[in-house]
Amino acid sequence: MQPSTEALQIKSTYLPTFSKLAATAGVARENIPEYCDAVFTIALAIVEKYESGMMTVGISGAQGSGKSSISRMLQSVLEDAFSMSSGILSIDDFYLTREKRHILGREVHPLLAVRGVPGTHDMSLLWRTISQLKAGFDCTVPVFSKGNDDRLPDDRRVNPASVLILEGWCWGADASSDEDLLTPVNKLEADQDQDLVWRRYVNQALTSPAYRQCFSNDLRIFLAVPDMESVFNWRLQQEQQIDTGKRVMNAAQVRNFIMYYQRITENMLQEQPAKADITLRLRHDHGIGKVLINQRLM
Repeated sequence: MQPSTEALQIKSTYLPTFSKLAATAGVARENIPEYCDAVFTIALAIVEKYESGMMTVGISGAQGSGKSSISRMLQSVLEDAFSMSSGILSIDDFYLTREKRHILGREVHPLLAVRGVPGTHDMSLLWRTISQLKAGFDCTVPVFSKGNDDRLPDDRRVNPASVLILEGWCWGADASSDEDLLTPVNKLEADQDQDLVWRRYVNQALTSPAYRQCFSNDLRIFLAVPDMESVFNWRLQQEQQIDTGKRVMNAAQVRNFIMYYQRITENMLQEQPAKADITLRLRHDHGIGKVLINQRLM
């Protein structure tokens, strides 16, 4: 997938604007050119693949990998450089309320009271939202506050667009085998899920139609983190930037928190580069070391 002369000219013209966007998103100055190359690669793939109606683009990557920033930069490039309307939905905004998660915690397993894993999202609502937008209707969606660990009182309005960007840490993840679930991947699973109830509930949620239909997208992007230690460092950095609410986590709490995500994150690091259309391999400095384009896009 080689960019045309026209596309290269568009990128060159847009670079000053992109540099400001990237700097605002916290991208280090020396990493901005590679972010520009990566985002334009995704944008060009969208432009070439787009036919009509609403195209869905799924973006996945571990906590702190930069999904939200990449999504916002991609939206700006699509709208300003290629005149394509676009919208963004985050799976985070579709977390179940604290009350509903606490009910799950009491009725199924205590670990389900903690947001994040499959089974703690309202995927039926997300699917209805995607379907409404695809049909050309405006809709309202919840807004989740990580600082409050709950939805905010007011929803936000989303308009139909040519491109709908769908981002989430487990977006597109596949379930583990029953055999794999038997061996704990960390202390959380070993100590607090000895009977495998939590692991199996999460795994079954991933196989449900509610998740699979949302994960079925026209283009799939995967942000591959270097390792789980990077996830810890980047997630801690995110937590320290939360300036509202009372539920900000310290380092020890973040270390425990990412254990909830470890199994699926590690599985995705193994499986998604072969399944995604475009994979961005991230370095420890949060730069983009390599952009891998699946052969089917060539």
